[in-house]
Amino acid sequence: MTAVQRHLDQDPELMESLRETAVLMLVSEKLDQARDRFREQQADELVGRYARRAVVGALAAVAPGSDLLIQGWLGTQMVKELAALYDTKVGKVDTELLLKLVQKHVAKAHTLLLAVAGNALKAFPGIGTLAGGGLHAIAYGIIFRTLGRALTTTLATRGELHPRQTAKAFEEKLGEDLETSARSLAKLVIQQGRSAQQR
Repeated sequence: MTAVQRHLDQDPELMESLRETAVLMLVSEKLDQARDRFREQQADELVGRYARRAVVGALAAVAPGSDLLIQGWLGTQMVKELAALYDTKVGKVDTELLLKLVQKHVAKAHTLLLAVAGNALKAFPGIGTLAGGGLHAIAYGIIFRTLGRALTTTLATRGELHPRQTAKAFEEKLGEDLETSARSLAKLVIQQGRSAQQR
């Protein structure tokens, strides 16, 4: 160590160059951290926005099967926007595979999602037995919130979309924080219902 210090003391230009490199590395690290925090915040807002859109889309769907078209389009858009936020190119095939894999997991958890949605609605006096449309709307919101968070984690840690890993993360996250998500989405369903009655 002493020999290195002696060498540096004898070569002030090398010392200055190393100091500049260290400063640049520190600045670069700080910028990366700031970018990551910004992306995380933007991703969280984007996922929340799509969860709300999924709820409203489910409530607005009147024709049989139209909710699936609406949710499919919203899912594709959310994947594109999150990928763009993380500077990642996502192909149509990967997006379709991801949504197909997620649908399989949703089919298994459908009863649980509806039960949680029903319990969330019971927290509002006089609303507990709201029509099935409200239950499905909350379930869609939970699905979008969970998918968005799983996709954000994948993009942030891997730097690209891996449909199978994202679907696995979706399955693991689906059971997390269900009650809180359901309650916040139930409030949106109630607001939409009241707005519709006032028209």
